[in-house]
Amino acid sequence: MRIRSAPTALSLSLLATSLLVTAPACDGCTTLAAEGEGEGEGEGEGEGEGEGDPGPSDPNDPDNPNKDTDCDGLSDAEEFGTVYPGDPPGGTDPDDADSDDDGLSDGQELGRTGSVEARCDGQLDPDADPATTTNPRDADSDDDGLSDGQEDADHDGQLDRSSETDPNNPDTDGDNLCDGPSDVPPVCTGGDTEPVPVVPDADGDGLADAVDPVPDDPDADDDGLCDGNADVAGICVAGEDLDGDGWVDNGESDPLQPDTDCDGIDDIDETTTSRSNADSDGDGILDGIELGVGAHGPVGDCPAFVGDGDVSTTTDPNDADSDGDGVPDGAEDPNQNGRVDDGELNPNDPADGNDPVVQAACALDSLVPLVQRVVVEADLQVALPRREGNDFADHVPLRDPGSNLPVGVAGHDRDTRVAFVAVKRTPAGTDAPADETALRALLNGIGALTTPTTNTFTTWDGYPAVHASYRMAGATGTKTRANAIINALVGGGAGAFDVSDDPAATSGFAVEAEVVRRSAQTTIVLVALTPAELFDGVSGFLCRDLADGSALAQAPDSTGVQCDRRESEGFAQLDILWSVDNSTSMNDEQEQVGLAAQAMRARLESATVDYRVAAVTSGFYNPGGQASGCTNQTCGDTTQNQCRPFTNDLDRFASWFQQDADNNGINDVPWLGAGGTCNQTREEIAHSARLILSDPAAGTVSFLPTQAAPDDSHVQEGGHLLLVFLGDADDQYFDNAGAAAGIDELEAFYRALPVASFQMGGIICPVGDTCGEAQRTPHVLRGLLQRFGGIEGSLRDLNAIGPTVGAILDQALVNVSPYVLDRYPITSTVKVAMAAGSTMGTCNTDDVPRSREHGFDVDSTTRTVAFFGDCRPSPAAIGSLIAISYRTWLDQSPLPDPPQPGCQVCASCTGVERCDLEACACVCDGELSCTAGFRWDSDVCGCVCDVDALACDETHLADVSACACLCPANCNDACDTSTELCQASTCICRPILGG
Repeated sequence: MRIRSAPTALSLSLLATSLLVTAPACDGCTTLAAEGEGEGEGEGEGEGEGEGDPGPSDPNDPDNPNKDTDCDGLSDAEEFGTVYPGDPPGGTDPDDADSDDDGLSDGQELGRTGSVEARCDGQLDPDADPATTTNPRDADSDDDGLSDGQEDADHDGQLDRSSETDPNNPDTDGDNLCDGPSDVPPVCTGGDTEPVPVVPDADGDGLADAVDPVPDDPDADDDGLCDGNADVAGICVAGEDLDGDGWVDNGESDPLQPDTDCDGIDDIDETTTSRSNADSDGDGILDGIELGVGAHGPVGDCPAFVGDGDVSTTTDPNDADSDGDGVPDGAEDPNQNGRVDDGELNPNDPADGNDPVVQAACALDSLVPLVQRVVVEADLQVALPRREGNDFADHVPLRDPGSNLPVGVAGHDRDTRVAFVAVKRTPAGTDAPADETALRALLNGIGALTTPTTNTFTTWDGYPAVHASYRMAGATGTKTRANAIINALVGGGAGAFDVSDDPAATSGFAVEAEVVRRSAQTTIVLVALTPAELFDGVSGFLCRDLADGSALAQAPDSTGVQCDRRESEGFAQLDILWSVDNSTSMNDEQEQVGLAAQAMRARLESATVDYRVAAVTSGFYNPGGQASGCTNQTCGDTTQNQCRPFTNDLDRFASWFQQDADNNGINDVPWLGAGGTCNQTREEIAHSARLILSDPAAGTVSFLPTQAAPDDSHVQEGGHLLLVFLGDADDQYFDNAGAAAGIDELEAFYRALPVASFQMGGIICPVGDTCGEAQRTPHVLRGLLQRFGGIEGSLRDLNAIGPTVGAILDQALVNVSPYVLDRYPITSTVKVAMAAGSTMGTCNTDDVPRSREHGFDVDSTTRTVAFFGDCRPSPAAIGSLIAISYRTWLDQSPLPDPPQPGCQVCASCTGVERCDLEACACVCDGELSCTAGFRWDSDVCGCVCDVDALACDETHLADVSACACLCPANCNDACDTSTELCQASTCICRPILGG
């Protein structure tokens, strides 16, 4: 919010407390834990960083925009070049993190959550509420006699309404008595002995009636713990909603749930482990299992607890490695049942976990560190990796501009230039695909979208979702583009990245998006983006990991660690059947598929598959009335044959899709055809594919029954099958009235095929378009693709056909892999080690790279890991050990929409607003005087920056967000950079010495 000395948060406070104690000075302003980060996160962070003295700041250093000498979140250029109002006006000290010695760092007072210098990441005090600010040059912003740091007692930059007073409001409780000893005329008189507002608490449990789920019962779940932080004699002891805000925050227990984390231990009994985290040490085993708790029935909303498989043995729930062998307990007991089963390691035996492959992947110091950004009020969290510098240090809490309640979080990684925005929203349509369509339109309004692909899936915790990929036009920085997405999703003022260091994209952006439909009331949208020129490397994998469904969870969920051991196997068999519309309108599209054949070659030949490709046309069911030699009785490489046999020759495959490959003006014989005597006006690509995969008695040639020996006319026995649709018309075998039943019928047929697995992809007419052809309602092809979770690409964008083919193949190649993980992985945390010398070529087997060229990839929804290139397991070393470690989610959120506190709007009351509990509304009471540089605004019921009153000189520009006078870059481009330097402290051009 704006810097102001008038009251800014005269709102509902939830508990009466005694006077605040005097807070100590900042004492170097070393970092506090970032808001919402999970336990155990950031392992190793900051070691060796920030050590040593960077030296005094220099006002003449041209690199000041990239320096933060005192690690307070403000660049040296900002500190030298910004003048704040006051008596006298002035700036902050770039060599002192707390210029006014009030206990809060300068950057924290101005809402900063990150620094321009990476060395400061472990030293910075991030602001937990960047929307609120105080004056970094005034130790007592509201002049009530209490320093800003005394009022913000825990020094997190956020007002805790249950125990703190507002450093911008001299009379927090609105009783005309100032919070501190000083008078602030005409607002209040000094000396309030109870400055925190007192609110009704009928049952005396320390939880205000307005947010108490059962206001007349101090122990709503009868677990012996009071709902709030106060004891009620003879009934319960304090312990659940400790901060009294009505939300179950990290570290708190649920007043309505006797076993909040569903770990088998009732909250009242969980005294040495976390009540809100089912796996306190993060080793993958529930606390109750580690302590030997037996099976019992449901408790509250928790399902039945299966219990320890061997109650005679226990492990330490607060030590991830009970036997000290370096391997986490949950990695040694991979099914986490508390029993040492056949083939498992013993978490109480330090001698059995020494295999070098297991140690390389699964030892505690080998695991990928993780940070979790939790937004309790929006019931979401995002898991982020900290590997190879990817720490996403920049993060911004997002608030609804109307209610001021948190609705999401955004983050940015400086090394990879990947940003994400995760937001809780009201659904835009009737289902997840409709929500994605609405999101696509919104994003297209920010930057034109091309090459869209989508696929439906079910999240690890059971919610319907859509994953989408796009290219977005634009030449801004990643953070600037993320800010535009935030504004579009939430609205102006929701929150924004500092864009002072934000290199521009040169080729637009690659965007990965996820839409999760939790209920009729709730959709979660996650958008990840990076400059398109970076997408083929680490940045692309990070974007996909964020939006593939594995990084997103509900707020109460926690994580465990998993280690799966596998023996290497031979290559999988993948048969690919293209079902192609061969009508007149399809010539250009067929040509593009032919051109994509070389890209197919690279993908297929570097993967762990033996592949073959075949084709069938949309007129296969009755080709041209069997006229002119057109036939569905045999498959061959002539235009008259309406199918093509299986082949692994991709040049031959390409020839099927090219009308005149040699440009001699004569249609090539292998061409599938587009129009002509073999074409049928009724196009049936789904039905024709069904016919060629049916029993031969159907009257056409058939690729069934499957054959054990290689046979170009039959699907291979024990192999996998991928069906790809290419057509501008919907399948027309069923009319509109029968389309819904037709989807059911076709789905049942394809699911019953005698193959190891069946997958589907399609390049079809996009949503909202007819492509000049008949489209069924509901759309048959789209319905099938959604039911099988297949990639869908647009036929309308010829340039998108190649990337769509690639996406379909990428999905299929991973999904046919035999290496299926035991649990759903958080894909960014997967680490793979293999036995030395067991791969096709040279590969870092201690830490296999994430790469589709020479490495591995993972699919979160099918839980499969696939290998590529030189890192493929060698057929000559079948049976070699592969160890795979990863983080996995523990589902602790049984409800899609958890109960929310009653009068939440009171948390958004600002200025001199009063919370009317009966009306559950903020009411503006009166008008106050404002400090220098501000004026009263009745519309916002508070003080806002008065640009005219700042009286900036001719060299400075008014900065409304900071309400200060700012020296612009290069002294507003007034300096000749070849001979002059802009001295930010004076905002005057000075000669370069020796220049």
